[in-house]
Amino acid sequence: MSTRYSVVLVDDHTIVRGGVKAMLRGTEFDVVGEASSGNEGVTVAQETKPHLVLLDIRMAGGDGFSALVAIKTALPKTTVLMLSTYDNPTYMARAVAGGAAGYLLKGIDHDALLEAMRAVLRGEQLLTAQDLIRSLKVVGDSAQAADLIEPLTRREEEVLKLVATGLTNREIGGVLFISEGTVKTHVEHVIGKLGVSDRVQAAVWAARQGLVNEADLPKLSTYN
Repeated sequence: MSTRYSVVLVDDHTIVRGGVKAMLRGTEFDVVGEASSGNEGVTVAQETKPHLVLLDIRMAGGDGFSALVAIKTALPKTTVLMLSTYDNPTYMARAVAGGAAGYLLKGIDHDALLEAMRAVLRGEQLLTAQDLIRSLKVVGDSAQAADLIEPLTRREEEVLKLVATGLTNREIGGVLFISEGTVKTHVEHVIGKLGVSDRVQAAVWAARQGLVNEADLPKLSTYN
């Protein structure tokens, strides 16, 4: 495996962190840091600047939601996956609204965890239409169309709508008859113009602005 990815584990149970480390052993993922609380997780993430953080929610010494926001603020390019015991729609919506790339349950098996981690690092979403819509009810609008420094072009708006449906860059390219590289460039421009950190937040923005609605959002891949 030529490409390696650094991972930080944030969970207040040593046995959980040990189990995840065992699952990642022999893969392309290297655990570069561990933390047992949200506050400690933020510090470790800032020190190690990992590609990916696996983050628990309910912890003493700073909960996962606060840590999520702090990590995404300090390290917008770091991908965060929530790994929780709780199959709670509100928790999931708060995670999406806070910038998480996905929400996984701790009962996830080895192969599904690895595929989920690989998927988000490829820029894919681990969301359903319901997850996205729920997230709109959790927090208020953070960016309005009138606040954009530069408006989206017609093509960028088309790309954004397709991003919001959960399509990959390759799939979007197939729909619009343009190359995957061109789609990637459009996505980067869209993210920059919206002032968001990743395509998940771009999708949330699109729904808030009415560019897409629940009927436009087919069920996307989830891992649980």
